[in-house]
Amino acid sequence: MLTRRHIRIKVMQALFAFYQGESKEIKDGLSDLNKSIQNIYTLYLYELKMFWHFHRFLEERLEIEKQKKIPNPNREFRIQALLEMPFMHALASDKDVLNIWDKKNINWGDDLDMIRGAFFSFWTTEMDGEWLNSAKTPDEQDSILWFKRFYRDAIANNESIQSHYEDLSMHWSDDLDAAQMMAVQTLQNAKRGKPLLVNLFKDEDDELFAEMIFIKSITSHDELMAKVRSKSEKWDYERLAPVDRCIIEQSMIEVQYATEVPVKVTINEAIELAKQYSTEKSPGFINGLLDSLVQDMISEGKVKKIGRGLID
Repeated sequence: MLTRRHIRIKVMQALFAFYQGESKEIKDGLSDLNKSIQNIYTLYLYELKMFWHFHRFLEERLEIEKQKKIPNPNREFRIQALLEMPFMHALASDKDVLNIWDKKNINWGDDLDMIRGAFFSFWTTEMDGEWLNSAKTPDEQDSILWFKRFYRDAIANNESIQSHYEDLSMHWSDDLDAAQMMAVQTLQNAKRGKPLLVNLFKDEDDELFAEMIFIKSITSHDELMAKVRSKSEKWDYERLAPVDRCIIEQSMIEVQYATEVPVKVTINEAIELAKQYSTEKSPGFINGLLDSLVQDMISEGKVKKIGRGLID
């Protein structure tokens, strides 16, 4: 499921697109925001489909091993153990997963050769390795650790797959870590006997968080930017890049309306966004500006947090 950091990134991107775009209808911007968030789930489903294809790949490898003139019973046994992992077994037959792949038209199609190429590349490095040739019976955790290594080396860090995702969607390079976290959670769900598919949001509060920040940022835009301009003696408003304004804007709204989020967390998250998406000097600039703005908001009684220590 998405973390608040992922949600903040999507809000920042949506605000930037809204202010740079032609349409000034909030409903259009909100629709684009929701689509961009849902696209993370689509990316997650593509990751899962790769696992399904890997299950088929392992079945092929097992048949090849069985047909060799000089058999390797240890390798056959280990491949069979991977196929019998709860995750792999469930993924091949889970009706909810199969139905959503069909509903969302999740299909690698002509790009399947690229995926299988990644499988083969990884497999050739593992063929003579200790794990696949060990005579020891692997326990479930042992198999999971091997599978996580496969996911890391063959898929998660595969530049060709990452480049392909970027061709499909300009934002998927930002979304990939969220989708991969959800894929790993699916692996854990299978281990614990839980439903495979991971929810996009942790709860309703997280789902409403993005919408609230986006809408209130836009409807309060003039007021927020006036407060920023009031600090122009120390911080030059014209120095603010458009993306910096979006970060400051949504952070001010979060400080005021996200009653359960500590002020320090909001400011730290704004700094991290600036590090990732803005200029070298932006993090320090935004830190100082937000700190000053928040102190004014606290003095005006606009910051009301639930729980101790959330304002300091």
